[in-house]
Amino acid sequence: METINSITVLLAGGVLAVSLWNGRAVRIPEIGDGSMGEAKDGKQEGPGFKRLFLFLAVYALIAVRVIAIGEIPGGLNQDGAMGAVDAKALADYGTDRFGTFMPAHFEAWGYGQMSVLLSYLTVPFIWLMGLTKTAIRLPMVLASLAGIGAVWGMVKRTFGEKTGLAALLLLAINPWHFMQSRWALDCNLFPHMFVLGVCFLMAGIKRKADLYLSMVFFALCMYCYGVSFYMVPFFLLTVCIFLLRDKKVGVREIMVCLLIYFGIAWPIYGTMLINFMKWDTVRLPFVTLQFFSGNVRSADILFFSENKGQQLLANLQSLVNVVFLQRDDLIWNTVRGFGTMYHCAQPFVILGAVLVMWGAFKEEDGDKKIGCRILAIYWIFALLTGLMINYVNVNRINIIFYIHIIFAAVGISFLVKRWKMSLVILSALFAVLGTLFFHAYFTSWAGEIDKAFYGDFVDAVEFAKEYDCDRYYITPDTQYEGAYQVTEILTLFLFDIDAEFYQGKTDRWHDKEIPYKERFIYRNLPAEEVRAEGDGAYIFKTWDRGRFPDDVFYVVFFGEYAAAIPWSYAG
Repeated sequence: METINSITVLLAGGVLAVSLWNGRAVRIPEIGDGSMGEAKDGKQEGPGFKRLFLFLAVYALIAVRVIAIGEIPGGLNQDGAMGAVDAKALADYGTDRFGTFMPAHFEAWGYGQMSVLLSYLTVPFIWLMGLTKTAIRLPMVLASLAGIGAVWGMVKRTFGEKTGLAALLLLAINPWHFMQSRWALDCNLFPHMFVLGVCFLMAGIKRKADLYLSMVFFALCMYCYGVSFYMVPFFLLTVCIFLLRDKKVGVREIMVCLLIYFGIAWPIYGTMLINFMKWDTVRLPFVTLQFFSGNVRSADILFFSENKGQQLLANLQSLVNVVFLQRDDLIWNTVRGFGTMYHCAQPFVILGAVLVMWGAFKEEDGDKKIGCRILAIYWIFALLTGLMINYVNVNRINIIFYIHIIFAAVGISFLVKRWKMSLVILSALFAVLGTLFFHAYFTSWAGEIDKAFYGDFVDAVEFAKEYDCDRYYITPDTQYEGAYQVTEILTLFLFDIDAEFYQGKTDRWHDKEIPYKERFIYRNLPAEEVRAEGDGAYIFKTWDRGRFPDDVFYVVFFGEYAAAIPWSYAG
């Protein structure tokens, strides 16, 4: 793949050079493609053809995101499982799995909390489909599709229909957007809520109802990812200053926006204040603002680092590696060799950034200038956010990828206007890369992620679940040796364990009166403690096979794990 990347980058650079040379007499500020798809020569494609092409593009990007959504990625990520277990508790009782009523922020792992919005959005799908991998992944798919719609709307409005279509097609095959849409990680909801907010903010310059609606999405950002506190308020403040200065909004509109934003976001702000001040938990009839005694997340932020100068340089290096050089990241964030948006797209991202920054100050079209200015502010604060987070990876800096895709679309549209042949070359280039990426994702990567997401363990537990044993002795060796919490949260999901049974409020579950802590035991039992009469099922690492004699247990292997079922249950 390294050779292919080198070739495609050189090819993209060649297209960039030829296009710029071919259109050297054209003014730089001519960004986008004019209005509503009008070609440079004044001709317009038939509306029927454009609608058909748009329909096929949208159909393809939806289809590829939902195909085998419950099977790939295989296995189960512990953070996704935790959000799903809390969502199930919310669906059943209006609490998290610990019994906290309508939390504004989840206790999650205890030492590190979790944002709540994705779990709340998952509740209706659990009501309809039960606690399944498909049910917990569909909200992210739908949010990702909404994000695509937002990008299409804002780019079309600002730069024209053809540039909007370029952004749509880039999103359809974009590795980052595709991969994050297919599994349930709470922080990955942040860029979709934010870009929806930006879309309605741009539309709100003309229609105040859209301006107010944008505040809903910006407020929801605060329930997606803690990083939003370092970006969203400062982005909104900066945009507000520019819009007030240019008399695009008045004080009354700003006050209404503040009322809507804080009217929705105040519980999470209150939760953060309570934890900063170390106040007691506040329980209201409709929400809980919880104090968490353990919190290690502050160590992830530059401001709380001991050597801030050295950490800033390290953060800059991480930002460049992840965002601009597109180095391979964690396996669930990138497919090896493809980066977040293909390496050959980077020259177009840089060109688009230059054009948008230029348009933010020099563009003569007033509406386009405002659009460029908002996008420029978005990009600046996304970069600053990347510097504030220690050692970013793809999901920690996920806020930046939408704006880079928009930049790439603007850059490509700019080049195509100058050299028509570049459209053919770039279409073929990205089509080949997209095909290679999807092939890798659904074949080799699918096998790798299954291992990373504990696929063997999941298979073993699901097998043992079919036998309604009195007890389940489950090895805690999953993420690492003795990873009790990870093992437990995966088990809670796979068994669909009732929240009140887990809390100890009831000992009755599946027609048995056995307390949770006696029914599910998370430890490796030594051979002398494995009960010869076989009172329960065992999930263990395959190298412990010798502890389970064939005359007592029915043993089935699942890669690195195995399940041992007493013959009294299996026979």
